[in-house]
Amino acid sequence: MALQPFSFWPGQISALSGEGGDKPSVVPGYAFHTDYVSSAGGRLTYTLRLVGLTGSRGSLILSINMLDENSESLPPKTRSIPIEKIIASNGVLEFSKLGAPGHSYALLGTLSDDSDARAESIEISLTGGDSPDALRQRFEAARKEFLSAPGKGELRKIVVKRRATLEDPISQMCTAAQMAEPTYKRWCERMDDVPIQHRKQWEFVFILRALEHYGALRPGARGLGFGVGIEPLSSIFAAAGCNVVATDLAADDDRARAWSDTDQLGANLRQIHNPRLCDEAAFFERVSYRAVDMNAIPADLVDFDFTWSSCAYEHLGSIEAGLAFFENSLKCLKPGGLAVHTTELNLSSNNLTLEKGGTVIFRRRDFEDLALRLLEAGHEVFPITFDSGDSELDRVIDLPPYANDQHLKLQLMRWVATSFGMIVRKKA
Repeated sequence: MALQPFSFWPGQISALSGEGGDKPSVVPGYAFHTDYVSSAGGRLTYTLRLVGLTGSRGSLILSINMLDENSESLPPKTRSIPIEKIIASNGVLEFSKLGAPGHSYALLGTLSDDSDARAESIEISLTGGDSPDALRQRFEAARKEFLSAPGKGELRKIVVKRRATLEDPISQMCTAAQMAEPTYKRWCERMDDVPIQHRKQWEFVFILRALEHYGALRPGARGLGFGVGIEPLSSIFAAAGCNVVATDLAADDDRARAWSDTDQLGANLRQIHNPRLCDEAAFFERVSYRAVDMNAIPADLVDFDFTWSSCAYEHLGSIEAGLAFFENSLKCLKPGGLAVHTTELNLSSNNLTLEKGGTVIFRRRDFEDLALRLLEAGHEVFPITFDSGDSELDRVIDLPPYANDQHLKLQLMRWVATSFGMIVRKKA
């Protein structure tokens, strides 16, 4: 399979070819870093082709970085190759390792400090990695097994077998059928956006529709957004007459760098305001900004009619940190207030997943655990359906680098994932 050389750190410029973007890399001498690809066992062989390679000194250091089945880092396999030796082989070389089932691997290349190497372009391919067919097989098995299983015990009435719809939204995942509903088109028009089959757009529509359907989106309502970045929701809420506190990580927080580097961090009201969706006077009257760490929500953020976040709480460091955030977000609500949050759902395993790190992937069982915790605290958990859709598009798994359209299910390392939204009402 062909791999994208710069997909792991998008936007960062390669010191070898000048490709990849225009931002300085966080790694000295960065040349390339592929996405992680899982292994079903057997030998993995990376083939590297450096087109138009020139240089007379220094080395290219190759590292096969490894993650185990729990996504914990393992010591890499490293090899340093003199630039002159690579030129002598016409810019082509291979680097291999025996892969372990369930482990994931990526190829990183850096130049030594003394290197003067330059290449016109970089091409990387891999043989022996987990195939797209294997991803689809795991997804199909999950659809028939744990995704379709009924709820047990206290969750028998909460986990329901029902088609996901925006007409009457409950806690549900992104499916193609919802994007064909008139409600989807209506909210896309309100966002000044053309409807596309993309899960990120679905997240915004789901949040807006859920708040509308259950009566929280009304003039005078108070909303609190977490990790808002430059999303359109704050502007839409303000235009609807809501008073909003929009929050995101402080710009000087080290964890904010990745979002700032990709222009996704909302660090002030000017960045958050979308003039196409709300006029400036109304926006600045009704929206305020505050730097907030979602792992430590300030105690004075209370008495809101609704809270929301779009694909934010999977970035809090662990599964448990994300679940704790959801619970803590309810403390910000008035009695009877609504919490609507979207995140990543694992569609190929209810066991192993990304449990720690910059991005985690929640399983069905994690949402069931959360539901039980919230029910025990007296909150109303809206019914949950794990309907994954039944159209051809619902079975398409997008591979890195991801598409701008037809992006509902995607590969995240060795797992298939999609967006999932959960709705909870605070106890009255």
